[in-house]
Amino acid sequence: MADKIKKYLKLLAGSKYIFLLNLSDKIFFFIIIVLLARNYPTGVFGQIVTLIALSIVFISVFDFGLPIYLQREIAIKRERASEIFSRIFFIASLIVILYLAAGSLTVLLVYPEISYRLFLLITLFMYSAFLAAIVNKALSGINKYREQFISFSSTHILTLLIFGAGFIYFSFTLNDFFAVLLAGTILQITVSLFFLYRNGIRLSLFYFSIAGIRKIISVSFVLGLAVVFNLLYDKIDLLLIAKMRSYDETAFYNAAYGLFKSSSLLYSFLLVSGFTRIAFIGRDTEQIRVFYNEHYKPILAISILSTIILFIFAEQIINIIYTGKFENSVIILRILSAGIIAMGLNNLTGIILNGMGYFKIVMYITLYALIMNVLLNLYLLPRFGITASAILTVITEIFIFTAEWYYLKMILNNLNIKPVKAGN
Repeated sequence: MADKIKKYLKLLAGSKYIFLLNLSDKIFFFIIIVLLARNYPTGVFGQIVTLIALSIVFISVFDFGLPIYLQREIAIKRERASEIFSRIFFIASLIVILYLAAGSLTVLLVYPEISYRLFLLITLFMYSAFLAAIVNKALSGINKYREQFISFSSTHILTLLIFGAGFIYFSFTLNDFFAVLLAGTILQITVSLFFLYRNGIRLSLFYFSIAGIRKIISVSFVLGLAVVFNLLYDKIDLLLIAKMRSYDETAFYNAAYGLFKSSSLLYSFLLVSGFTRIAFIGRDTEQIRVFYNEHYKPILAISILSTIILFIFAEQIINIIYTGKFENSVIILRILSAGIIAMGLNNLTGIILNGMGYFKIVMYITLYALIMNVLLNLYLLPRFGITASAILTVITEIFIFTAEWYYLKMILNNLNIKPVKAGN
């Protein structure tokens, strides 16, 4: 037992900056969301999270799998890092035209009661966060997690100080708050680009090539579809609740769902470097088996503990963090806690399958999960409200893990190694 603990502590030590990066990332956005939830009516907060969810959906639709593809390619082809990064960053920058057009049309037609100015500020903030993710994936590809942490923490501490001062001293409007977030993210991109430059990766128009861009998109597109389907099923319930129920119920569901997803922080540091490691390993199945076996046990243990805590103490957690006006979130959090184990394990299987290059398998699994989630939500949401959405989220997480584990086991069997056993 002592040897196992030492092994996991060593794994944690080796991922120190990944852990700190994920911790600071989750804490930053969690504080922002909680401040907004506590200081604005649930209906207004519901509109905010609806716009954030909508932005994430359109970012995922138009990102073409570029962030993950970038990390994988730089990890494999370090000598061409500047060329790969420049082309992908230029593609991501041009996508803003499609992103703004699609988002604007949706808000004006589907959610006309929401302020367009608020939409514009939130959507630009989320888009700048997407560009920041592109830069960070380049740093991940060369294992520069310390630089990522410094870039993120320094700029976001400043952002949080201004954000907090806006509540306490300056009576900022909602638009002011998101303008601050946008400025902070642009500053983060600038600092991260500096760190890339110091590590020999330069952003240059010299590498701009239509043929090169077309080649990148043709390869990354399949991976991008998997990301699209994953984020769609992750956010579609919020958008459906906002349209078919109310912004108040959207707020209640989001409060519980945010805590549910935040539980992944406790094990996510184990997986952030995992994609780069699997991409480097390629299809060396013996090493992949070792990777799986050294990761699933701590993830399973952490997930079980998280499930117990969120289920038993749901009411206290909601009241302390979001105040009593979110009491309707308690039952939703208890239901969602049942999906934490499956969510943790499907994160692991997804990382392995994508890292090995089996993008299409992950794409089809997430597509089927999305279709199932949408159809059942359309039928059950009007009848049973957000409770139905919570139950469907749990079912979706279980479905994704079961399907990914099945295909991973089959692949490893075909490659003549001892099959991976779920939870064993």
